[in-house]
Amino acid sequence: MSHGNDMVSSSAYQTLLAKVGELEKAERVQRALYAISDLAGAQLEMSETLRRLHDIISGLMYAKNFFIARYDDLTQHVRFLYFSDVATSFADVAAAGMDTAIPLDELEYSLTWYTIRLGKPLRGSLDSIGAELPGEFRPLGVAAKDWLGVPMLEGSQVHGIVVVQHYEEAGVYGADDQALLSFVASHILTTLQRRENLENLEQAVALRTKELADANAKLLQEIAQRKRNELIQRALYHIAEQAGDTGREKDFYRTIHYQLGNLLYADNFFIALLVDEGEAIDFAYYANDYDPPSLKRRLRDGLTEYVLRQGADVLLDKSQIAALEDAGSITINGRRPHSWLGVPLRCEGRVLGVMAVQSYRDDTLYQPEDSELLRFVSSQIASSLERKRALASLRVAKETLEHRVRERTSELEKEIATRKAVEQQLKHEVMHDHLTGLPNRAYLLERLEQLSSRRSTGVDKRNFAIMFLDVDRFKAINDEHGHIVGDMVLKEIAQRLSYSVRPPGLAARLSGDEFAILLEGIEREEEAVTVASRFLRTLERPISLAGISLEVSVSIGIASHGEGEMSHSDLLGRADKAMYQAKSEGRSLYRLSPSRK
Repeated sequence: MSHGNDMVSSSAYQTLLAKVGELEKAERVQRALYAISDLAGAQLEMSETLRRLHDIISGLMYAKNFFIARYDDLTQHVRFLYFSDVATSFADVAAAGMDTAIPLDELEYSLTWYTIRLGKPLRGSLDSIGAELPGEFRPLGVAAKDWLGVPMLEGSQVHGIVVVQHYEEAGVYGADDQALLSFVASHILTTLQRRENLENLEQAVALRTKELADANAKLLQEIAQRKRNELIQRALYHIAEQAGDTGREKDFYRTIHYQLGNLLYADNFFIALLVDEGEAIDFAYYANDYDPPSLKRRLRDGLTEYVLRQGADVLLDKSQIAALEDAGSITINGRRPHSWLGVPLRCEGRVLGVMAVQSYRDDTLYQPEDSELLRFVSSQIASSLERKRALASLRVAKETLEHRVRERTSELEKEIATRKAVEQQLKHEVMHDHLTGLPNRAYLLERLEQLSSRRSTGVDKRNFAIMFLDVDRFKAINDEHGHIVGDMVLKEIAQRLSYSVRPPGLAARLSGDEFAILLEGIEREEEAVTVASRFLRTLERPISLAGISLEVSVSIGIASHGEGEMSHSDLLGRADKAMYQAKSEGRSLYRLSPSRK
């Protein structure tokens, strides 16, 4: 009798051990799914994300030889995102095109090709798998003794495969491993898609930010140039006006000096004219911080005479001035400038004199564009004929500038339109739920505010109704199947909700498992009841996700806006109370809030 009791006790003990093993396995799977879910939002490089996915799979089954491949049905290409194999070196993997797009036809009749084309798992030895395949079989790489590959599915569409294999033992992977890897593959796909979508968004934002920054820099540069052009235009206009004035010549030169000082550094400035049939120069205007005004003098070897001999603009820094002195080309009397710019004054091909500016500071050095500017200004004081030519040139410059302004204005209008489009896109993202794509609470409240305002001002007296929806037992779904499945349930509910609401009504996700429906322009409250009933019928069909069939229901509260005055916050409160009444009475019910006239 004792021997029999021992046998019963041993059998119960073995049963208990088996149950404990099953619970431990279920707990490992749950932890793995949580870890995969966490990877979707982790700030990790894709390579590190894939490596951690490998570690997670290795905790569930033998996975030393493991790879993940993504498949694009549109381009018919495969990319091996991750490859770890004891029989294949990294160099061989790189040579085969790791993480590069490979035409699926290059893998024709391989196990990878069949798994993608058939859209179902393959498991077993190569001989057993080959015997079940519907066509020719061409193994690739080192032959495995046991192979398990499952497709990554979204609905019925294949987006890639996950593969584990063993080179030493057969029969390593069983039906439980296949089911587990298939289930995990759907979570891996969701994680990869989220990471890819995030990376694509970040790349798009970075690209658009760079484009806007480049456009802004170009715009600032053009604005600065336009301001400079406007200053030049204004200065030349005043100089041209003074050139035709019959007033004193000294006042004319003083005006030139003042206007020139608005365009470049001109504290030290002079105008020297050839006199005595070109044998001497007279300084008609002279301003210098260090040297006194020069008198009329015979031509010699100064910088002014150097410009006359060259017959062209002369731009020199102090080292070039020193080199000319050493060469005997010039002689400097007085303080030596650090930068010197002189241009000849011409009229009908004849040189009449020299106009020059000079700087005694290392932080103020003249540039080639200053030479061009000074030369143009010199034409205004050479003669009346030159002045007229300058006026004609100024009109052309003005027309060109106005044309550029018009062109830039047109470009700015285009940029503004582009920025408005970007702002609209950003507003759409702010006002819509990122998971389901439905309008969010802010969007719904804004719409309700508009409807209330239109009713209060008499623009639109039509009635509208609001429905609050809450998913029954959603926490239990999250606890039992994980947040990833919970998210997929919410997306499916949102999709069915969208099918049940016809424009101009809208469906929105408020938060968590709460949704809302706004119906506009309704005649009777029964119309809202019809929509609620129609949506409840859509949930009679179970939701199938990654091999799991879930029966999901919602509780609905309905409140309508009648003839009496009522704020939209009151309307939302009534709908919320009606929803809780429905939830308290059971599942898959709707309840109407008492109307207020």
